[in-house]
Amino acid sequence: MSIAAAAVLGTKLAVRLGNKAVVAAGLALFGVVLLWIAGNTASTSYGTLVAQMIVGGSGVGLITAPATEAIMGAVPTEKAGIGSAINDATRLFGEALGVAVIGSIAASLFDNRLTSRLPHSLTPAARHAAKGSLGGALVTAQHLAHAGLTNTARSLSDAAVGAFLHGFSGSLRVTGATALTGAVIAAVLLPSRPATTAETALEPDPSSVSEELVA
Repeated sequence: MSIAAAAVLGTKLAVRLGNKAVVAAGLALFGVVLLWIAGNTASTSYGTLVAQMIVGGSGVGLITAPATEAIMGAVPTEKAGIGSAINDATRLFGEALGVAVIGSIAASLFDNRLTSRLPHSLTPAARHAAKGSLGGALVTAQHLAHAGLTNTARSLSDAAVGAFLHGFSGSLRVTGATALTGAVIAAVLLPSRPATTAETALEPDPSSVSEELVA
């Protein structure tokens, strides 16, 4: 909901302020929210989570239309299909790359933290199952609890949740810093309005051509 509302607002603001200001503001807002979310803990209230989603969605919404306009407005009408393809390709590539990189960072942080905090009494099989993922660690803890190893199960569960939050927070800090860097780059390099293409600049004015023919 917040993304849709902010997308409409972003379009109107881009008309008045230009693409540069809106895209930079949207990226900065999104980056700040990511750093805010990185500080969440297991006791963070649901109201705080809702506020974070609303504000973060607003940042994404502000970026959507002006960023597309920055590409589509810079190509002539006859090359609109190429511009649209480039816009979609770069967006999909960025999404895939972001998921891969940020996911790898989160997984690495999770594994390192969990490895250092696993109960020493775990069997090799249980240790291997727990290190696979948060779900695997929690399932292993349940099995240990059913086997009567309550203290070990509780220690494993706490270690897994702590490791997950550690990886989650670390990956969000990297993402937030990247978004803020993108905001600076947009503020410096992105034109406020799409530049006039060479084809448009060299295209003769139809009225002047008509006057020359009549003369």
